[in-house]
Amino acid sequence: MIHIKLYFFTAIFGIFILMPIAMGYSEEKHIELSLRDCIDRALKENLNFKSAALGLKMNELSVVQQESIFDPGISLQVGRSETNRPNFASYIPVNSIESETTNLNLQYGQKLWTGADWGAGFTSILSESNIETEKNYLSYFGINFTQPLLKGFGKKVNESGIYTARLNGQITELEIEDNAASLVYEVESIYWNLIYARETLKVLELAVDQADSLLAYNSTACELGLRTESDVLEAKSALINREQDVLDQEKLVCDLEDKLKRLLNISTGTDGPVRVIPTDSPEVIQVELDWEQILNDALRYHPDYQASKTAVEKNELQAAVAKNSLLPDLNLITSYKINGSGETVGDNFSDIGSGDTYGWEVSLNLSFPVGSNYAEAAYEKSKIDVKRSQLSVEDLEQRISTEIQTAIRNVEVNREKVDVMTLSVEINELKLEKEEERYRNNLSTSFFVLEYQKDLMNARNLYNKALMDYTMAVEELKLISGTLLKDINISIIGIKS
Repeated sequence: MIHIKLYFFTAIFGIFILMPIAMGYSEEKHIELSLRDCIDRALKENLNFKSAALGLKMNELSVVQQESIFDPGISLQVGRSETNRPNFASYIPVNSIESETTNLNLQYGQKLWTGADWGAGFTSILSESNIETEKNYLSYFGINFTQPLLKGFGKKVNESGIYTARLNGQITELEIEDNAASLVYEVESIYWNLIYARETLKVLELAVDQADSLLAYNSTACELGLRTESDVLEAKSALINREQDVLDQEKLVCDLEDKLKRLLNISTGTDGPVRVIPTDSPEVIQVELDWEQILNDALRYHPDYQASKTAVEKNELQAAVAKNSLLPDLNLITSYKINGSGETVGDNFSDIGSGDTYGWEVSLNLSFPVGSNYAEAAYEKSKIDVKRSQLSVEDLEQRISTEIQTAIRNVEVNREKVDVMTLSVEINELKLEKEEERYRNNLSTSFFVLEYQKDLMNARNLYNKALMDYTMAVEELKLISGTLLKDINISIIGIKS
C-alpha cells in the first residue's frame, strides 16, 4: 500500500513538473514557407505596401474628378416677388401700385472638349398688377453657344487635367511596381540570409559534435595514460567556445525570422511565438549575361526609367497648356431665342410654338492683357521642367547601364566563388580526415585537429555564403534590369486585384 501511494505521488509530481515544459513546446508553432509563399504573402499582407497600393485607387478617382468638368448640369430656379410703391400719376386711379411676379427658370449646360460652353434653357415670367386687368405671361426658350478660338481652344488644352491625372496614374503604377520589386527583393534577401544562417548553425552544431567527440576521445585516452590532462582541457575549451558560437547563431536565426515575419505581417498574437521554417534551397542556376540584351530589357521594363519617360510626357503637356495661355481671348458667342407672351398659359406656349417671335445674336469678343509677365514666366518654367525631366531620363539611362555592368560582374565573380569554395570544402574535409588519422597514431596534437576542424567549418560557411551571394547577385541583376517581377509572373494588375 505504501509503494502504491509513493508511485501515485511520484506520478503527480512528474505531471506538474513536465506540464509547463510540454506547454512551452506546444506554444511554439512552426510555419513552413517556400520563397514563393513568402513573396505572395508579402505582396498581399505587408502593411506598408498595402498602404502604397491604395494610391492606385486614388489616381482612378482623380481621373474621374477631372472628367467631371464635362458633366452636364441642370439648374432650376423658382421665385416670387411682390412690390408696393406710391402712385404719383394722376391718370392712374389708385393710391399705390401693387405688383406680383412669379418666375420659373430651367437651364441645361455642358462644357465640350473644344473648350466651348453651350446651354439651353426655358424661362417663364408671370406678372400681375392692380393697374392691369389681365395677367401677363412672358416666356422664351433659348440656346447659347460660346466657343474660344485662341486661348482655351482644343482637346489637349481642355482635357489636360484628364491627361495629367492619367499620366500621374501611370507614374503611380510604375512606382508601386518598383515598390513591389523592392519588397520582393527584400523578402528574397532575408529569406536566403535566413537559410544561410540556418546552414551556418548546422555547421556550427557539427563543429560542436566534432569537439565533443574529440573531448570524449581525449578523456578516455587520458584515463588510459595515452593523452595528457592538457589535451582534455584544450578539447573542453574548444567545445565551450563552439557552444557559445551556436548560441549566438541561434539568436541570429531568430532575429532573421522576426525580420521576415515583419515583412509578411505575421504577428505572434495570443497563441505564442511562431517559428518560420524556409523550405527552399539555393541552387546554382545558369543565367545569360548578354549585356546588350539586359540593357534593352531594363529600358523596356525598369519602372523608374518608364516613370521618368512618363514624367517627360506630362511636363510636355503642361508646357503646351502654358503656351496656350499666352494667346489672347477670342470667343465666338452665339444665341437664339424663341419668345412667347399672352394673357393665358395656352396663349403663351402657342406663341412660342409658332416661332414667329424670335431673336438671335452672333458676336466675336477679343480681349488680351496689357502685360503677360505671369503667363510668360509660367511658360518658361514649364520648358525648364521639360528639359530637366529629359536630362533625368538620360542620367537614369547611364546609371542603369553602369549598374548592369556592375551586377553582371558580381554574378560572374560569385559564380566563380561557388566553384572555388566547393573545392575548398573537399580539400579541408580531406585535410581533417588525414589529421585525425595522424592524431590517432600520435603524430599530431589536439591543437592541430581543432584547427583543421575550424578550417573545415569556415570552408563550409564560406561555401554557403558564396552560394547565397550568387543567388542574390542573380536577383539583384533582375531587379536592376526590371525583370524581377516578370520572371516570377507577377504584374501590377494582379497586385491591384
